[in-house]
Amino acid sequence: MAIIYHQVLINAVRAEIYEALTTQEGVAQWWTSDCIVKPQVGFVNEFGIGTRTHYRMRVVHLQPPFSVEWKCLNQHDDWSGTQLSFHLTDRGDLTCVDFKHSGFTSESEAFGAANFQWARQLLLLKEFCETGENANNNARVEVPATALHVAKV
Repeated sequence: MAIIYHQVLINAVRAEIYEALTTQEGVAQWWTSDCIVKPQVGFVNEFGIGTRTHYRMRVVHLQPPFSVEWKCLNQHDDWSGTQLSFHLTDRGDLTCVDFKHSGFTSESEAFGAANFQWARQLLLLKEFCETGENANNNARVEVPATALHVAKV
């Protein structure tokens, strides 16, 4: 199984980052404003990305303000059955976010695209938590995974 793993240090307290990960208002500031999110185990969060992508994630674990875990309920795509986790720990005056997206069957093009996008989204989470400013870029153009490596040099 292939796993995406990123670690980011954020100059914000755990509780603020936890809220950004578990509330509709928070997620709308760094990932997508087209979302339905509740901090409730068993709830199915929904995330719309552009016009073609829609993710459904069941909340499987919450431990305020330390960890969040979701399971992807999508059918017939590379995210089907994958798990996402955000673990928050203190590092001096900073908070360390350890992010994993696990359960991919292979390191496919979709895996590579997801890896790139998660790195980008985690930087937007960092920006939002550190500045309080909306870091979401809903105007971005969705790029198919194949376009990431087809460009002519």
